[in-house]
Amino acid sequence: MENDRGTEETWTDWEGGGRSTQIGMFIGLAVGAGLLLFVLRRLFAPKPSPAEEVSDRIAERAISLFGDEPLAAGREILSEKILPEMKPVLRALLREIELSVAQGFKRAEQAINDL
Repeated sequence: MENDRGTEETWTDWEGGGRSTQIGMFIGLAVGAGLLLFVLRRLFAPKPSPAEEVSDRIAERAISLFGDEPLAAGREILSEKILPEMKPVLRALLREIELSVAQGFKRAEQAINDL
């Protein structure tokens, strides 16, 4: 078989084509092997459980509802929905802390007076 140089091309000529030919061959083999492994892994991967499917659907709906900014959506929900509902609870908690601190100071004063 003659090529454009007028000589017959053999396997030894192809193998002697230079370093770039060898590197290209190895890169092609690596890409092919990677593709084969990817396909085999996808083929033999375990099927997702119903719970995983439900959680994936919930996550997709949350993204469609709130957009791609989960932090902004979380901040919006916290400031608009949760904090107004939590105000009475937080105030009651502060009152309890204030009473506990006041009792602690009274006990400390009493202990100092008893010395």
